[in-house]
Amino acid sequence: MIDGVIAQIIPAVFDERGQEVPIESRFSPDVVEQLVEYPPRPVTPEPTHAELWERAISETRTMRQPIILVLDGLQSSAMALDLKERALVIETAKQGLRDITKLNLSDCTTYEEMRARVGAAYYALAAALPADIRLAFAEATK
Repeated sequence: MIDGVIAQIIPAVFDERGQEVPIESRFSPDVVEQLVEYPPRPVTPEPTHAELWERAISETRTMRQPIILVLDGLQSSAMALDLKERALVIETAKQGLRDITKLNLSDCTTYEEMRARVGAAYYALAAALPADIRLAFAEATK
């Protein structure tokens, strides 16, 4: 650009493998330093804390669904076999899964921290279950 006006558009050049040859290897550093990308690439804004939170909760809902389906089956079997205490343990686990979406993530500053908090909640929930139910939990998250 010269005085804010496009002076020249430099087209891409591709090598024999079809890969673009970097502009830095085609021109000297002093020329490259003066180049301006046109049109300028739009700057993608960083997601807000609220957007990250919603993403973490949305992924949590998706992740818990197969677990709830497995627990539903186990609970039905427990009820059919008149194992009311076992059915109640399973219902408590299902409610715990539903409640994971209510985790307070306000002090998490990154998406990774949010995922870690949710993961810890899943782990704590699974760890409190009897071994055979915990195994079903693990199978559903593979």
